[in-house]
Amino acid sequence: MGSGISVDWIDEKIGQIRKWIRDLSVKWALAAYLLLAFFAVFVCSWVIEQLCISRCNEILYPYGVNVYRERIFGNIYYAGAEAVMYLLSVRERAELQFLQIFSNAAPWILTGCGAVWAALIFYRKRLKRPCEILKRGVAEMGRKNLDFVIAYDSRDEMGELCRTFEQMRKEVIADREDLWRRIEDQKEINAAFAHDMRTPLTVLRGYTELLYRYAPEGRISEEKLLSTLKLMSENLKRLEEYTKTMRQIRSFEELEPQKGKTTVEQLRLRITEIAEALNAVGDIQIRWGDGKALSGKRLPEGQASDTASPCGDQESFWLDESLFLEVLENLLSNALRYAENQAEISLDYEEESRMLFLYVHDDGPGFDKRELKSAAEPYFRGTGQTSGEEEGHFGIGLHICRVAAGKHGGGLSVANGMDGGAFVSVSFFCGKS
Repeated sequence: MGSGISVDWIDEKIGQIRKWIRDLSVKWALAAYLLLAFFAVFVCSWVIEQLCISRCNEILYPYGVNVYRERIFGNIYYAGAEAVMYLLSVRERAELQFLQIFSNAAPWILTGCGAVWAALIFYRKRLKRPCEILKRGVAEMGRKNLDFVIAYDSRDEMGELCRTFEQMRKEVIADREDLWRRIEDQKEINAAFAHDMRTPLTVLRGYTELLYRYAPEGRISEEKLLSTLKLMSENLKRLEEYTKTMRQIRSFEELEPQKGKTTVEQLRLRITEIAEALNAVGDIQIRWGDGKALSGKRLPEGQASDTASPCGDQESFWLDESLFLEVLENLLSNALRYAENQAEISLDYEEESRMLFLYVHDDGPGFDKRELKSAAEPYFRGTGQTSGEEEGHFGIGLHICRVAAGKHGGGLSVANGMDGGAFVSVSFFCGKS
């Protein structure tokens, strides 16, 4: 068992060393390979030198000549060579000359070979695989295919490059999905817009043909003529409203939030101003969700309210206030349209998640199953609504709210209240970025 533990420990240490080497930066890895190559060159040169000296001794030993070097990698000297060199054969003299030249040239040859070897090993170990991975990735992207993964487990520069490339691939996928969603949303809006324009256009065409056929002959009474012109004017107004709505939706799709610092207390004051104005002209009363009636005036910038407010109300956060109020107005518009007696507003800020939640609840009929699923789709019609109704859709307002909230890092959801009525919640991310 002790032996097994020892072997496991050695294997673990070897694995750690390999990982440490693999995670070395490219420049330090190249330096390590070069040092290893130069060490191998030094050892090989020394071995070659000793072999050359040994061979020279074998040739000259019978003649009493001692072969030595003055210093490492220096010239070979032959003690007493002058007295016996003339006794050597031509072959022996040629071999000695070759050994002299080869011994001197070997370190330089080995240095060049070692550098080439180090470069090749460095490329194979540290560059070849990540380069091939990146090359395949670029080729796949060139074929418009993003269904692949760039994976290279290393902490060096090449690993960082592969991770950056993988992140870029994910961002391209996200951008494509976002573009696809925008295109699909625009197709839905265009289809709904074309469908809803068909009715007023058909009405206008029918009345135009009627006037063209009978008006010149005087077969239409003045009362009928005025009635027809009024209906045509109403349908033209509907077309103008549809066009205005289309422009509004497109402007929200292209909108970038302009955030500024605000607090829940300041937002409550803005909401109070809007709600009090609506209460003054309508039969439906707007209240706070905690049961409190609307009260208070707008305070000058920086002045605190006299009424008590939760500590969280004073916490500042980043919000596009005009975007928030646009969402509020759309929600109130739908709530007042369907409420029987009152609508309630609630506001909540979660400091930890930096999310602001706006809730609007009315005491109307609420949403049926179909509306719960599609109420925020553009040009969706509620139950009981017909194409001839002037106010027609609540999908437009909720769709705008959903787009605006999405631009602000949040979202929209619809539900029915516990006591009945429609309940709509919108969230906004209130971080600075």
